[in-house]
Amino acid sequence: MKLWGLWAILVWLIAGCSAGGEKQPFELSGVPAAFPLPDSIRFMTEEAKARALLGRTLFYDPALSASGRFSCASCHVPSLAFAGGMDRNVGENSGRGRRNTPALFNLWWQSHFFADGGIPRLSEVTLAPMDNAHELNLPIDTLVRKLRRIPAYQQAFQSVFQREPDPFGVTRALMWFQLSLISANSPFDRWYYEKDQMALSASAKRGYALFISERTNCSSCHGPPFFTDGLFYSIGHENLNEPDTGRARISMSVQDVGKFKTPSLRNLAFSGPYMHDGGLQSLEEVLAYYNRGGDIHPNKDARIKVLGLKEAELSDLKNFLLSLSDTSFTKHPAYRPLGYRD
Repeated sequence: MKLWGLWAILVWLIAGCSAGGEKQPFELSGVPAAFPLPDSIRFMTEEAKARALLGRTLFYDPALSASGRFSCASCHVPSLAFAGGMDRNVGENSGRGRRNTPALFNLWWQSHFFADGGIPRLSEVTLAPMDNAHELNLPIDTLVRKLRRIPAYQQAFQSVFQREPDPFGVTRALMWFQLSLISANSPFDRWYYEKDQMALSASAKRGYALFISERTNCSSCHGPPFFTDGLFYSIGHENLNEPDTGRARISMSVQDVGKFKTPSLRNLAFSGPYMHDGGLQSLEEVLAYYNRGGDIHPNKDARIKVLGLKEAELSDLKNFLLSLSDTSFTKHPAYRPLGYRD
């Protein structure tokens, strides 16, 4: 990743101009009118736009880490649907993340964040990696003092929030940038919402019919439009070398051991490896896991059972899942600042 001049970006931000024809992060790309996007995001106010733009600058700035080497984008890579691209990402102090880095998009409707649901509000999400010694390792109070010593950030926060950098401004700016990350322009969306019959192959259409059928019951947790219900289940998968109690870490209930939040199936072509620990490398592995009924676990959901799908059916399911991939999202220049390269 190439770095760019912080001062130049912030001068551009404060001036409110669009240097070099650059798009702003709230400019949507091909989102269908019928996609259930709230007006507060589809038609962002000027205040929200300014916050999102400042949040984008913060998101890509390695100054948010203790060593000045890592940014939010170090683990949440735009070309990977803001996922990490490996089983666990590495941050400060050469530490591996506790879990596989989640992709970031369509976050406005979620009521819990992280695989265990430990954070209830999007505005608080960034506090966790800031505090984590193996991620950014720069707690919010320390970060704020650092930003107050940077004249460009002083000017930017005065322009956007009418106050100097503080925890409220930092968390809200990052929140609004993440709220602007909208992915709903996949081949499936063009077929489902815009009735473009040519958008999906015959195989993908068969895969979708199988996906929503009682035979697989996939859509009971992964139904459209978000392809996640945001709830917590055990599918039997666990990493015996690095045990993780999942939702029980938050609820303190033995009944929640091994339960994790249902991830969205959008953008799977970019966001592997899969599962909370990144333990399955390919979609073929994921489909094979479900097809054989998963592994044995005392809290495994009753819907996880042997499916007995044939190779052709697995291929159809895979083609449907790939049709949820939104390349206009992963390539959208609005979601990355001037000079950024993956």
